[in-house]
Amino acid sequence: MQAGGPLFNVELGRRDGRISQESRVTGNLPEPTFNLIQLNTMFAKNNLTELDMIALSGAHTLGFSHCDRFANRLYSFSAASAVDPSLNPTYAQQLMAACPQNVDPNIAINMDPETPRTFDNVYYQNLVAGKGLFTSDAVLFTDSSSQPTVNDFAKSPGDFNAAFITAMRKLGRTRVKTGNQGEIRRDCTAFN
Repeated sequence: MQAGGPLFNVELGRRDGRISQESRVTGNLPEPTFNLIQLNTMFAKNNLTELDMIALSGAHTLGFSHCDRFANRLYSFSAASAVDPSLNPTYAQQLMAACPQNVDPNIAINMDPETPRTFDNVYYQNLVAGKGLFTSDAVLFTDSSSQPTVNDFAKSPGDFNAAFITAMRKLGRTRVKTGNQGEIRRDCTAFN
């Protein structure tokens, strides 16, 4: 609520696992280098559509990333260009200043350079302006399949918020544990 964004009722009673290991995450979350086909394939495994995926990507309006997660877009992108040509040149220069090669791995950059502490549709406006931090962000605008949705969300916070709520509810219904699998936590940040 402090960051803004849409209000919606969260469905209660979902069972969470009793084990939390980094090794279980690998392959279950999109990588920052994913293209649209890889993104759609990963989300489809959880019965989520391209529209859902684009809406959930809007969560990148908050948070930060370490430089090594997107350095491939800044240095030695291809033989023809050191910088990813889909990056806004001014934004690329800002990123290179903040994340020089061999930078301290603890340095982090806001994923939304314009409104990093506000949950809003500016993330999509950034994509239109070539300010998507990850390849997986930029491709949402550069691919003709997803570009119309990005344009819509950039212009309409209402459309983005409605799609985000729908996608979050669908996401909450994926891989549901039943019976005595997992537990319904009294505090979502800790095992019971």
